[in-house]
Amino acid sequence: MAAPKARWPVLKARYLEHLKVQNYAPRTIEGIEAHVRFFFEYLEKETKTGDLSELDYEDLAAYQTWLCYAPSAEKEAPLCVNTQHHRLWALQGFFGFLFKRGMILSDPSSALEKPRMRTGLPRNILKPAQVLSLLEMPDTKTPLGLRDSTILETLYATGIRNEELITLKLDGVELEQGQMTVRGKGRKERLVPIGRISLNWLRRYLEEGRPGLLGKRESRLVFVSCHGLPLPRITLSYIVKKYAQRAGLPKGITPHALRHTCAT
Repeated sequence: MAAPKARWPVLKARYLEHLKVQNYAPRTIEGIEAHVRFFFEYLEKETKTGDLSELDYEDLAAYQTWLCYAPSAEKEAPLCVNTQHHRLWALQGFFGFLFKRGMILSDPSSALEKPRMRTGLPRNILKPAQVLSLLEMPDTKTPLGLRDSTILETLYATGIRNEELITLKLDGVELEQGQMTVRGKGRKERLVPIGRISLNWLRRYLEEGRPGLLGKRESRLVFVSCHGLPLPRITLSYIVKKYAQRAGLPKGITPHALRHTCAT
């Protein structure tokens, strides 16, 4: 079987479609696409390879070595170990797919040993006083401020992910039972308890804040934009960053930082 350079974009597109069918998250697919594209660029600039079916273990091992020492695009330092790991992980999935589909005769990546990922405490874990300062920043006398306050309280109290919060639906919130049903990675649903304080903010937002944001619009989502539309992910990040700056907190405070703070 042959996999010449002219077919590389097609092969990549088939793999990405396969991942979509397998219910991989859109952001995961975007990351894999970038890693595979990066490998194609390496082949074009650093090798004379014109056919993926000609690659063997030694070629992939050479790529792994190159990754270890090649500087990243943003800075002179080499890629961090975690990025190297993800680039190789994406390649193993790609070549495994080609091999299983009979597009190449052997999988040159199967014997690769990925570098061990570094683990450690998450950055930007907030102290109790910092959390309290952040939660006090929104002006809860306005619908928008009431929404933002409820978002911060919910993120901190429940530790749910960004996507889980912006896709949270009205029928998923059970105020009387003190719980919510969220849809997480792989579209799997899970039940999350809501603390008393967060529950009070949710109730107040749904009664006093959300109607003012919706206007004449209708929505099944709990959190909406100032125009009553679905809340974009970038807006969620902006909300947390804005109030973190007002509270004088260190740079880099994100919704994910609140999730880690909740976990600790």
